[in-house]
Amino acid sequence: MSFKFTKKALALCGAAVALASFSSVANAHLVTFGWKDNGNGTVTLYGEHWHGDQTGPSTANGGITVSDPNNAANNVLAQWIGHVNDVTIPGMNLTGFAADPGHGQTSGAEQDWFFTAPIVLGNGTWNFFTGTNCCIDTMSSAIAFQVTGITSVDPGTIGQVGAVPEPGTWAMMLLGFGATGAAMRRRRRNKGFAALPQLA
Repeated sequence: MSFKFTKKALALCGAAVALASFSSVANAHLVTFGWKDNGNGTVTLYGEHWHGDQTGPSTANGGITVSDPNNAANNVLAQWIGHVNDVTIPGMNLTGFAADPGHGQTSGAEQDWFFTAPIVLGNGTWNFFTGTNCCIDTMSSAIAFQVTGITSVDPGTIGQVGAVPEPGTWAMMLLGFGATGAAMRRRRRNKGFAALPQLA
């Protein structure tokens, strides 16, 4: 009888350990997030995957959503478009990176990465979230990361590449176009006066 009890107890303990280990890694199948300033006003995001070599970018969650922790409506979705296998963090030449504190793995140890299409993202604290859809890039909840080192994008900026400019940007553009038009008219007028025949 005690043997059966011990066997059941061991089975229950094993199940509990398996469940605990699953929940610790289910927080994020991406163990490290990285970012690279492309130097042209865009940033590429990277996600280090703990399952090992990949054959293509993840489509499980449709990409990674980056949002303002103070305003979730201020966000951008970056699609995973490619992957890189067997590259260490130093080999990635990232502008910066941060490990997910709940991943249960060692940051930089997996060496397999997804990367996104370029987005517009400046320095600041941003929520990163890939979604809960199983199985490649799963996260149970958004995690705030401090993004640093980006110089080609203004701090606090977020958006898609080629997004509609802010109203302030439109005003500056219209002012610039107006000044250019006025200068061209003035030049044309001066040319016309110069072409008039000189009176004796």
